[in-house]
Amino acid sequence: MKGRRLLTAVLPAVLLLSLQACGDDEKSYCSALSGDQKVFAEMQDDTSGVALLKHRSTLHSLAEKAPDDLSDEWQTFLGALDAFAKTLHDVGVDPGDFVGGQPPAGLSAADRTRVADAASELSDADVVEAANGIEQHAKDVCKLQLGL
Repeated sequence: MKGRRLLTAVLPAVLLLSLQACGDDEKSYCSALSGDQKVFAEMQDDTSGVALLKHRSTLHSLAEKAPDDLSDEWQTFLGALDAFAKTLHDVGVDPGDFVGGQPPAGLSAADRTRVADAASELSDADVVEAANGIEQHAKDVCKLQLGL
């Protein structure tokens, strides 16, 4: 009986602390998103995708700060972005080498195909859905527009 009373007395305090911690995590995440608005503006204005690749470390840092309910979305989004960056590295081109969305001259047909395939994964339904989820959370909870 004593154990039950103790549980009844302690449980509300534990729940309150865990809810407060969740709120603090969201505040911290929203604050980080807000602090990186210039980065998001640059990514939104860049139609080539170079800015997105350039700011991968910032995006990874934000993903680490994200609430647990967004971890799958961030993992999906960054997984596709990282795979694309790795493909570019593997074929020996820099994102800035692309002009008007066209790969640099001298890139083999096989490497062009690899790059195109990796780039197309960024527009796969699951990646788009993940980016939309991140964006919607930022809009609803943090009152921010990211433009992913």
